[in-house]
Amino acid sequence: MAKEKVIQFLGEAAKNQGLKDKLQTIKSQDELTSLAKEEGFEFSAEHIDEALEELKQQPGFFGKLAEAIAEVFSPDHDNAPPSIGVQPYSSDG
Repeated sequence: MAKEKVIQFLGEAAKNQGLKDKLQTIKSQDELTSLAKEEGFEFSAEHIDEALEELKQQPGFFGKLAEAIAEVFSPDHDNAPPSIGVQPYSSDG
């Protein structure tokens, strides 16, 4: 049942610009569960993982959404776009 709460929460965020803006500042699953609880949706980080796995199986938008969310919360995620990466320091210029 809690897995469905995650999906409902993400659906609500898709419709609510204020909630969507708050989601863009989230940096961890713990922050996500806290925000969801404030909005009346209670679930754990484990339920997020379960919901994302289910959503990844969906064609189209929801599958892509789940993949994007999973990427944001992956342990090796950094905030630099892959095309930029980390540039070495050079004092030549």
